[in-house]
Amino acid sequence: MKMQFYRKLAMITFFSCIFLSGLIGNAFAADIYVSKTTGKNKNPGTKEAPKKLIWKVMKKLKAGDKVHVAEGTYFGQKKSGLLPGLRAKNILIEGGWKVDFTERNPFVYLTIIGSKPTLQPPTGMVFRFEDSENVTIDGFLIDRGIGNYYYSDGEPGANKSIEGHVKDSAFGYRAINRKKSGSDPTIMMMGKGLTVRNMILINNPWWGIYIKGGGENEITIENNLILITQGRGIEAITGGGWGKPKWIIKNNTVAFNHTLKTTEGRALSIDPRKSMGSYVVENNVFAYSDGSGVSVKFGAEDETLAMNNNKFYFNRRADFGKGGSGVSNADEFEDELEIETEGNVHELPGFLAKSSKLWFDRYSSREFTNMLAGQFNKWEELAASRGVFGLKEYNIPGYDKTFATYKNLPSSRNNYDMSRYPQPLKLGEEVDWASILPIIGADGEMGIQPYKAK
Repeated sequence: MKMQFYRKLAMITFFSCIFLSGLIGNAFAADIYVSKTTGKNKNPGTKEAPKKLIWKVMKKLKAGDKVHVAEGTYFGQKKSGLLPGLRAKNILIEGGWKVDFTERNPFVYLTIIGSKPTLQPPTGMVFRFEDSENVTIDGFLIDRGIGNYYYSDGEPGANKSIEGHVKDSAFGYRAINRKKSGSDPTIMMMGKGLTVRNMILINNPWWGIYIKGGGENEITIENNLILITQGRGIEAITGGGWGKPKWIIKNNTVAFNHTLKTTEGRALSIDPRKSMGSYVVENNVFAYSDGSGVSVKFGAEDETLAMNNNKFYFNRRADFGKGGSGVSNADEFEDELEIETEGNVHELPGFLAKSSKLWFDRYSSREFTNMLAGQFNKWEELAASRGVFGLKEYNIPGYDKTFATYKNLPSSRNNYDMSRYPQPLKLGEEVDWASILPIIGADGEMGIQPYKAK
C-alpha cells in the first residue's frame, strides 16, 4: 500500500511540476510594444506606454515574447543599423504597426532599420539568431546602401563637384567597395521552425537572407523583396544531421544578384537531398542574377524539390543551375529536370517597369561582369529590359559618343557595379521608400504581394 501511495504521490508531483512550469513560462511571456516616436525606454511596453528602442527590448527577450514595432526608423545599437544577436525560442518580432497600434500593414506603416550616416559603416548582420527555435521576423525595411556605395563628388568625366556629396575613394562611382572574401548577410538564422516574411532588403553588401535550418517542421521564407545582393539573395540549407525540415519558399522577388566569384550571384541557393528534407519553391520571381536563378549543390529529385509557378529572366548561368553550372531555363524545366515543375515561365518581369530607370541604365552597362558571357542569357533580353525604360543607345559619362549595343561598349569604362539603389545619394540621405514600394504586386500572383492580415 505504501508503495502505491508513493507512486501516486510521485505522479501527482510530476504532473504538478509540468503544469506549474507551463504557467511560469506563460507568466514570463509578454506582448511588448515599441514606438520610436511615442515610446520611452522606462515605459512598461504596453500599447499605451510603449518602449522606445527595439535593440534594448531584444536584449531582454524571454521565451514566448511577442514584439510589435510601430512605424519609424530605428538605428540599432550605437546607431550602427545592427541589432543584438540572440539565441531565442518562441519569439515573434514584427514591424509594420501604425503608431497607435490600431492597425498593421508593413508596406504602409514602414518600420525601417537604418544606420547613422558614415563613410566607414560597420559590418555585421542586422538580424542574427543562432541555435534558435520557432522564431519569426516579419515586416521590416532595411537599406544597407551606406555599406556598399561610394559617395562620389560628381559623375566621372564631369570634372566638377556636387554640393553635399563626399568622395571617399579615388575611383568614385567607378568602383565598388566590394569585400572579396565575403561579408555578413543582412539576416542570418540558424535553428528550427524559423520564419522570415514581409521584409524588404535592398543594397545588401553580401547575402540577403541566410538560413541554416533543422528539425522536422516547416521553415518559411515568404513574401520578401530582396533587391541587390553580392553572392546570394537567399541561401536556405539544412545542417548536416539537423533533421529533415520542409522548406517553404514562396512569393519572394529576388533580383540583381552580383557575383563574388565565378559561381556566385545566385538568386536562391538550396540543397535538396533526401537526407536533408524537402523544398517547395513557388510563385517567386528570380531575375538578373550573375549566377543561376535557382541553384542546387548536388542535384534534386521528385521527393526533394517541387518548383512551380515561378518567373525567371536574364539569369546569366541559367534559370536553374547545379554546382555553379547552368542546367536549363524555365521553358525547358519539364524536359530537363527530375523534379516536379509546372507553370514556370521565362519572361520579362513586371517589377522592372516599377524600378529605377537611372539605376538600371548604369547596371546594364557595367563591365565587372560580362552580362552576355553566359550560355543561357541573350543580348535580346538585355535590350528588351532596357526598352522598358525607353533606353536604346548607351550614354556613358565621360564619353562624347554613344554606343549602339552592350557589345560595342568600350573596355575599362566607368563601372557602376552595385551602386546604391535607386540613385546616387548625398551622405546622410535616406532612400525614398515610396520609389520602391510599387514593386510589390507588380508580377501578379508571382513575387512579393501586398500585405494581407492573417
